[in-house]
Amino acid sequence: MTLDPVFRSPRAVRLIEDLGLMERLSVPGSIHAEATEAVHGMLPDIIGEAWLDTDASPARDDVEFLQRNFFLILFLSIFEGLGCRRDRVDLYARLDLCIKGIITAGDNLFDDQNKQLLPLRFDDGGTRFPSILQMLCFTRLSERVLSDAVAASTLSEAQAAQFQRSFLTRLAEIGALEGSEEDGVAEILPVEPMINKVHRVRGGALFSLAFIAPDLLEDESLKPVLAVAGEAVIKLGVAFQIVDDITDFEFDLTRGSHNILTAYAYHSDVPEERTRIRQMLKAETTGGATLEEVFPHATQRALLRAREEARAAFQGLVGAGFWMAPDQADLFVDAIVGIEGVDRIEQISDNVAESSRQATA
Repeated sequence: MTLDPVFRSPRAVRLIEDLGLMERLSVPGSIHAEATEAVHGMLPDIIGEAWLDTDASPARDDVEFLQRNFFLILFLSIFEGLGCRRDRVDLYARLDLCIKGIITAGDNLFDDQNKQLLPLRFDDGGTRFPSILQMLCFTRLSERVLSDAVAASTLSEAQAAQFQRSFLTRLAEIGALEGSEEDGVAEILPVEPMINKVHRVRGGALFSLAFIAPDLLEDESLKPVLAVAGEAVIKLGVAFQIVDDITDFEFDLTRGSHNILTAYAYHSDVPEERTRIRQMLKAETTGGATLEEVFPHATQRALLRAREEARAAFQGLVGAGFWMAPDQADLFVDAIVGIEGVDRIEQISDNVAESSRQATA
């Protein structure tokens, strides 16, 4: 589970340039940068100076910042477009940053990684301890953000308590899915059950965490359109998780996790792909095989499904007054990928395009 795509592929750069994302997202980008600096500025109040990295660079409102924080900035753009009050959007930005930090710390522990979102100093802290400390700090920071908002009358104490309860409840649902995979999955679900039971939780429910506070605070007049936008964002989360599955196929195979590409191959109507995925699952390795060559049918279907989910998401967001058009979804899906998966996604995308040309020739 993650909210931290790298978003640095060549197609991502073209997306930023061709669609004018820097200009479109300049205001929400600045809001997120301000929120980042404000939350980081609270650190000296919750942990001793010996643990602070005073040399860390401050948040910046530039292309790299947009790439690192794209989805959080996109969520703020949605709230701004819906007409949410500025003081509330500022609050959502700070809470979303804390949510991302807690999620990232948990993701580190599950995947034995060490992504850090706070300017903390670790001279020899190992891998797990920095993540544990980051999670504890972000938990305290979220409490501070909420208490400050109560003091400013942006929300009530009851709403602050309800936010914490709702967040922890939803986080438990997402985390329980991750925990259920610790010893590997016993069954390879068919595609539709996997999307409904896994991807709408790991991706969709994860993205929907950004809507907890708006659902609590916004006026009744905004609730219908906010619900439409929230469901669209869930679909966007599903699309992102499918892309993440494609790029993380080998990693998921070795640890026995749910993976949509595995589902497409395992339940494929192509005998060669069904046989090969069973061999790989048994061996827990690809044996060095190139994914795009071994599972051309499954990989193309998975990428097409991601595009379908993204198009449906953008269609819903357009209905909520958002500016990104559904016909831009394909490029968007190709772009939302970590740097390690760029070549793979672009190769699969090119294969999809070539198959489409042959079908229409």
